[in-house]
Amino acid sequence: MRGPKLFWIVVIALGVPAVGMSWLAWSVTAGVRADARQADVHLREVAWAVLAYADVNDGFPMSEAELRAFAARPGGVPAELAKRAPGIPATHAEAMADAAVAQASPAPNLDECIAAIEVEWPTVRDVQPILRSKGKATLNGTLPTIGQWLFAATERVRAR
Repeated sequence: MRGPKLFWIVVIALGVPAVGMSWLAWSVTAGVRADARQADVHLREVAWAVLAYADVNDGFPMSEAELRAFAARPGGVPAELAKRAPGIPATHAEAMADAAVAQASPAPNLDECIAAIEVEWPTVRDVQPILRSKGKATLNGTLPTIGQWLFAATERVRAR
């Protein structure tokens, strides 16, 4: 009689914490993934605004104030680029196509996006700004993709 009782005590003593830790791990993982999706949207929104600025002005913004002023002008940030170039998304929808939450919830405004990420502004107009996620997780491939867009825009700006 002692054998089965001891068996169930060991099963409960090991099983309950294992189930609890599994639940906790899934909760933390889900939270990190949600944060990564949000960081992805913020990065893509700022990158699109920078690409649109470069498309209109044939150069990159050199400060946050310039980008905000561009977005605040009548008509705001265009949804489509006038000058197409290889390696650069042509529309806002194309830039946000890989963003997992692009269709969910209203799009964040540019001020919120700029506050959520880190931007290293250039000192000359033909150098792209560098976007970083402030150490937050991002979706796989987001930062390299955005970097490629901005580099392609740099090549287009310098070719003029």
